[in-house]
Amino acid sequence: MREQTPEPTTAPAPDQTAAPDQTIVPAPDPTPAPDQTAASAPEASRDETAALWCAAGAAVLGLGLGLVSLRTTLPLFGRGSIGEVAAYAGMGAGLLGFVLAGLTITPRRQPWLREISRVRRAANILALGALHAVFAFLLCSALYGVFASAFLGLALDRWTGAVWVAITAAACAYACVESALALTSESLSVLLAAFLVTGALAAALSASDPHWWHHHFSALGSGRDGLTFNLTLLLAGLALAAIGDFVGHDVALWCRATGQTRSRATLVRLALIVLGLLVIAVALIPIDAERTWHDAAAQSIVLVFATALVGFPALFRRLPGSFLAVTVGVIIALLALLMLWKGAGYLNLTAFEMGAAATVMAWLVLFVRTVSAAVRSLPAAD
Repeated sequence: MREQTPEPTTAPAPDQTAAPDQTIVPAPDPTPAPDQTAASAPEASRDETAALWCAAGAAVLGLGLGLVSLRTTLPLFGRGSIGEVAAYAGMGAGLLGFVLAGLTITPRRQPWLREISRVRRAANILALGALHAVFAFLLCSALYGVFASAFLGLALDRWTGAVWVAITAAACAYACVESALALTSESLSVLLAAFLVTGALAAALSASDPHWWHHHFSALGSGRDGLTFNLTLLLAGLALAAIGDFVGHDVALWCRATGQTRSRATLVRLALIVLGLLVIAVALIPIDAERTWHDAAAQSIVLVFATALVGFPALFRRLPGSFLAVTVGVIIALLALLMLWKGAGYLNLTAFEMGAAATVMAWLVLFVRTVSAAVRSLPAAD
């Protein structure tokens, strides 16, 4: 008989349990707690409901304004047209909606706004509300002009025209309320740039002298036709001063997280406020009224911008290197524009002013967006 060898016994598996003095920490659940999501959901729903109610109220007021203002069949665009009434209705509805939301809901969404004085907060909201209102007027006028060109010869009766006025007022109110609920330094900087471009184009289109660009950019603000251009600059200056508080708050958060002094945030805020005041001075002193003071204000804007262009990167060396590269590129572009104007004579004064203004405005928007992105990347940004 073959001798049977005993089967080898397998060694017991090592104990996988932790030692008595060790504690197994479970992996954190990436899903937010139910009470965290439930806390913000009613607030967001309530704010959205408020925006819809504002739009509904604006629609009712717009319908009444349309029925009172429109007495007969009218075209879509032109003096006394449906588009003109709708643009004014949209401007008023946008102003009321933005101011109401900005004074009541925005401070709750952004508690830091309560740290500044009520007068300054109200002034900022009113300035930004006026910018939204005029922007709504310009956009509505442009849209109705496009519609009139697309539907050539179309005229609407009183009731249909009033409905379109109501729709325009509701859309402007809703858009402005939503903008007030989502105020950030990034959104405001982009809005300001878009408003400046739109206002400058509207002023150029309405200028009585078709060859205004042969002289200088400030020619748009002279004479009776200068209202659109000067109003654009006035609102842009007020908005710049208001944006200073938002950008200053972002810079203060970044300075606190990186261990830098808060005075740097104060310098940025003051620079934007000074820029805003100088732009307001250019708007209030047309070149044909007082050339000396107008030129002094315009040259001061160039000086402050140049100081910011060189000083901001030096103050905030920890910002991404891409922003520093962009700053160097902007300086080179400005020098190239200056050489093409003064040196080669390739550009006239208007082309130089427009190119320089566009370049500097793009740099300012990029600075604001860079600081905001840096703040969002902080581990505990509030």
